[in-house]
Amino acid sequence: MLPRDHYLKQTFQDTVNFPDGFEKGGLSDIQARLIRKQGILINALTMEEVSDPTADDLHMLKVIANQSAPKSPIEQAWVKYLSIVKARQAAAPTKASKTKTTKAKAAEPATEEAPATKAKAAKKTAKTD
Repeated sequence: MLPRDHYLKQTFQDTVNFPDGFEKGGLSDIQARLIRKQGILINALTMEEVSDPTADDLHMLKVIANQSAPKSPIEQAWVKYLSIVKARQAAAPTKASKTKTTKAKAAEPATEEAPATKAKAAKKTAKTD
């Protein structure tokens, strides 16, 4: 466990869910700035890695757990950030199922080509004899 100041010195990025940045992903400039500044701390709070959480930090955890309404700008920004991430993850299974279908289709021709590969191997063996 580390003190909260340690986490505030680091910049938060989410290149998986926001590859073009937070602003282009649906957050305002101010919200994006808040998320970049305090996102590492918030993640550490949720994983119980902060040795000296403040009352505001504990309230943030209640907001994340839907036990309290967001009252500060960072709480509002984090709730919006989470809602965007959840929406993208909910849309992801559709893409994943298409990917699996594509991979399955790609695997089908490979099994058809297997006899040709065996024939090529047989020719190479014949040449070396």
